Amino acid sequence: MSTTERELAAFMAAAQAGDGKAYRQLLDRLSVHLKGHIRRMLARMGSNGAAELDDILQETLIAVHGRLHTYDPAYPVIAWVNAIARYKLVDHYRAVGDNRRKIPIDEVETLMSEPEAYQADAARDVERLLSTLPANLRRPIEEVKLRGLSIAEAAGAAGMSQAAVKVGIHRGMKRLIARFGIGAPSMAGNG
Repeated sequence: MSTTERELAAFMAAAQAGDGKAYRQLLDRLSVHLKGHIRRMLARMGSNGAAELDDILQETLIAVHGRLHTYDPAYPVIAWVNAIARYKLVDHYRAVGDNRRKIPIDEVETLMSEPEAYQADAARDVERLLSTLPANLRRPIEEVKLRGLSIAEAAGAAGMSQAAVKVGIHRGMKRLIARFGIGAPSMAGNG
């Protein structure tokens, strides 16, 4: 976890607890981060309009304010606010009906994806979450959900029955949901 992420997480926790000073510091830090992030997203779309940047930044900060109580400290603050900014960017273009910017379909994923640093943070977070599970629950999730193996392939690799792999995935995901309040995932396997 980066120093910036740790600082934002501390400000977020204090702000959620009602600390007004921490809340102001959080918004100041997020404003600086989000300006750069939104500017990069707009540039990928062929726009450099300061008015658009300011509008999307303001809408993002309003959304952060309105959703502050829903933030889960188990997740990175930066990834959380970047996701909100992406949605606000999409909302902005829907609202203004801007059809001038045609984005080739193969560039949509790049526009909406996180920079590599955030992907690395997310990978570490997933690893940290899974490390809280015993091996018999963690390994089936890693093999099927992360590596993309079929239930049969995961069973063979782990020396388990297919039923044991399915049960391991179900119980492991259920335990993560209960422990971390993660939204309900699909319990279906990949094969």
